[in-house]
Amino acid sequence: MLTRVTLVRDLVDCRSRVLARRGEALSQAAVAEAAARARPGPGRPLSASVVVEDLREPFGDPVYKWVFRQSTVQSTLGRIVLSAELPEELHQELGVLREADWARYRHGIVTALVATRMLLAAVGDARALPELAAAALLHDLGMRHVKPDPGGAPLSPADVLEVAGHPLLGGFHLATVLGPHPAVDAALGHHWRCGKGYPRLSSAPARAVEVIAVASAFAALTQPRTFRSAAFDARGATDVLVGDAGAGEADLESVQLLVHVLRGAQGPMGEVKFGRERVGGAPEDNRYTPIARAVAKA
Repeated sequence: MLTRVTLVRDLVDCRSRVLARRGEALSQAAVAEAAARARPGPGRPLSASVVVEDLREPFGDPVYKWVFRQSTVQSTLGRIVLSAELPEELHQELGVLREADWARYRHGIVTALVATRMLLAAVGDARALPELAAAALLHDLGMRHVKPDPGGAPLSPADVLEVAGHPLLGGFHLATVLGPHPAVDAALGHHWRCGKGYPRLSSAPARAVEVIAVASAFAALTQPRTFRSAAFDARGATDVLVGDAGAGEADLESVQLLVHVLRGAQGPMGEVKFGRERVGGAPEDNRYTPIARAVAKA
């Protein structure tokens, strides 16, 4: 099980500041030490960032119509996400990501909206939601430090290990800027998969991180990727996540919460029952490499 990653190149932010040198080993302990050393700068709301230009785009995507069905929900989600405050360095990171990798940038936005919708259904309009929305937006920042997508070609063993290291890369990067923050926890824990994923953590992540992980998986499944012929539809993606929960590889209550939201968030969430898996909703050709299983065999 992956516990640390040794850098094969310098870890550099968008300002060309070296965060860690080639050859350094990053681990959960190293991330915690970086967070303890950090001195976060003043925050600026996302309403003054590039995100404001793109936040509403997923509301018009038919695949998400059951998540964002009410205009009042859309307005609330927009207010919550855009009120999140981040230091200037991360505003710049988002701008660079938007220009260099639209798919990854959009993945963060969709994850932030879906996770915030799930949390809104679970706890109401709580004060912590903007910070958690920011965590969801930034949870996959570590992928910026990974080699570009090979265009759908099979991943080599070295590629698998590099991709598997991105939670530690992202966690360390965010820790140097934010200090202790839910975004650091989300970066580290979004592929934890109930202890069957990567990296190995000293304890289970907080429930909010589990929600972000399920939202991230749902967002990834429902967006185009080079390794599959088409995206999953909402029901097909949910079937995958229900299967993961049944196999002990996704948090059951977080998957129930997603289904609760897809069904309109009416009634007690505890009464949610999963439907039977249906035929359809999945792409005909899916060459995805199961990273967690590949790492376990490495």
